[in-house]
Amino acid sequence: MKRKLMSVMLCATMVASMLGSVAVKADEEVDYSGITLEIVSKGLQHQYWQAVLQGVNSKAEELGVTVNFVGPDSESDIQQQVTQLQSALDSNPSAIGLAALDTSSVEDLLTQAAEAGIPVIGFDSGVPDAPEGSVYATCATDNYAAGELAAEMVYEAIQETVVNAESSVRIGVVAQDATSESVVNRGLGFIDKIGELAEADGKTVGLASNSNEKYITDSAFEADDDADVIIEVLVPASVTSELSATDAGTLMDKEDTIAIYGSNEHSANAMITANENRGVLGTGEGQIIAAGFDSGASIKAAVADGTFLGAITQAPVAMGETLVELMVAAALGEEVEDVDTGCQWYTAENMDDEEIAQNLYD
Repeated sequence: MKRKLMSVMLCATMVASMLGSVAVKADEEVDYSGITLEIVSKGLQHQYWQAVLQGVNSKAEELGVTVNFVGPDSESDIQQQVTQLQSALDSNPSAIGLAALDTSSVEDLLTQAAEAGIPVIGFDSGVPDAPEGSVYATCATDNYAAGELAAEMVYEAIQETVVNAESSVRIGVVAQDATSESVVNRGLGFIDKIGELAEADGKTVGLASNSNEKYITDSAFEADDDADVIIEVLVPASVTSELSATDAGTLMDKEDTIAIYGSNEHSANAMITANENRGVLGTGEGQIIAAGFDSGASIKAAVADGTFLGAITQAPVAMGETLVELMVAAALGEEVEDVDTGCQWYTAENMDDEEIAQNLYD
């Protein structure tokens, strides 16, 4: 087994308690009106990003700062995002917020931001190899830990099947891409934790050899089609609902598949689409255990009716609010630090609880 190179933090369950570390609040004695913020997201097409935007707008209005929030038409359009980031730089804002689709694509522009003295705050995804001094802080879910949490919940539901299996079993991962830090780490956290738990039960674990190369290379396990537990990770050639639904269907159609996980809203929705004509997802005898990520109307419905065992929710509104606070603080020259905005596992049984419901967006 390859040595795991990243440290793991526990995924937070109480979001509000973590947001207190951001110091900027509305203050009648401080005039924020001259502060301009440029925010480049991964898109606007998913409900998740609309929820982030809601938080951004709420905090911007409270503080009286000017915000321009943009994102590419598709989360596979990396070049469009690069162009939008260039436009943000050209406007010489007080600060920039960035959720990078592809971390390597923005490195040159981050260097330009650092040289111009424009602070950049990451959100949703970090930029692990960012030029020194360019990204001041990041507010995001601890995505690796969130993937681990999903794995723990899924494994609890399939453990008996895994332990008693006389032949190999397969666990599918539907991943939107292999370039975004958030999506990749959610996948890796899930893979590594599933593998750890299965090994603890005396099973060998490997990734299917046809899995996306990024996940094979960066996970804690080697490719092995003869393992007791085979984890297969499929990534579409481009980010479209149709291609991701095809990937999900491919995994569902394999006779040895016992569980499947979608690592963001796009992927979870693709699983729902693929299941419409199959009806194989659920917790009944012989059905495939499914887990999603994020919420949105379709995912919440799938959790509520038992199609999904459950899903991970982030705190997108709080993330948007925290992003603005960090950007304003950085623009004012204050010291800022990373903020973990938290995650929670929700099921049909707890999704109406106040602590959970406040983070389930439509």
